[in-house]
Amino acid sequence: MTAAHRKGVLRTLGIWAVWLAVAVVTAFQTYAAGFAGGPRLALGQALVNGLIWYSAWAALTPGVVAVARAFADERRLGRLLAIHLAFGLVFAVLHAALYSAINAMLYFRAPWAPWSSALLITKLATSIHVHLMIYAILVAIVLGARAYRTMRDREVAEARLEAQLAEAETAALRAQVQPHFLFNTLNAISALVPDDPIVAQRLIARLGDLLRLSIDQRRSQQSALADELDFTDTYLAIEEARLGERLRIVRAIAPEMLTVQVPALLLQPLVENAVRHGIAPSVAGGTLTIEAMPVGDMLGISVADDGIGAAAIREGVGLGNARLRLRQLYGERQSLAIDTAPGEGFRVTILVPR
Repeated sequence: MTAAHRKGVLRTLGIWAVWLAVAVVTAFQTYAAGFAGGPRLALGQALVNGLIWYSAWAALTPGVVAVARAFADERRLGRLLAIHLAFGLVFAVLHAALYSAINAMLYFRAPWAPWSSALLITKLATSIHVHLMIYAILVAIVLGARAYRTMRDREVAEARLEAQLAEAETAALRAQVQPHFLFNTLNAISALVPDDPIVAQRLIARLGDLLRLSIDQRRSQQSALADELDFTDTYLAIEEARLGERLRIVRAIAPEMLTVQVPALLLQPLVENAVRHGIAPSVAGGTLTIEAMPVGDMLGISVADDGIGAAAIREGVGLGNARLRLRQLYGERQSLAIDTAPGEGFRVTILVPR
């Protein structure tokens, strides 16, 4: 049995199960009505009558579903109402005919059984409004389910499109970081070539390691904080060789935060900004502090220096890129704050979900 065939069988069984439940409920209501002054029917007779009536609708339901789907895209309300009124009358006649035929087969030998054409006319005359109402309910269920599926599919497609767009934009932003960091690092190494070529050669080898990490195609949009710290430490090894004792590094990392996912290549540009613009311009150098601590259900990351500070904040590639990537990945569940003043260093504080 194919999947499509199995789905069709399950759908048919579901239709009959629903109508059977309706028939049983209706039969008990009819039986109970006899105790309140209504027609007295035995419970068995009430069940049989209910099953005959609703079995006919169970048999006709696939046809109603097919009609509802066939005209689901009709946008002219007047024409749609006219179509369904016509089909509603057709299904009312079909139900009355099917109901009368089932009665005839069940009560063929009973002289009292009203299985003749008189039953068909009586059911049409007294129950056509009920048939039209049931037809309308079935059509409304089909159209409502179709509208829900369409809305759900649209939401899924929009969410997928937004995710793809965010991923593309984040990849573009990350690609922007790589040449920026490469250019600056090469400048740092070139400054060492005349004075200390051996150290420069060692740093070129270190730069090769750094480049392999930065252009690794397997590197996703996010990586563990531990990996980002390792990448940043590789970069800092170059700056330590260049600045010597003028660069002091303090790390305060909560061990439980090392596995938290953060945007790939987030820390290195912030650390680079702190070293190049905060510490390197100072004759005395300075201290770079990298912290990662839990803040409620968030991870708080801080990159700070005690260097020259700034009178005004200018978000270049490093800071601007970090802010955009955080927004792309986490929406409103993130923040990037900057605290600086002339002579008081520069601090960037980031909050991301963990």
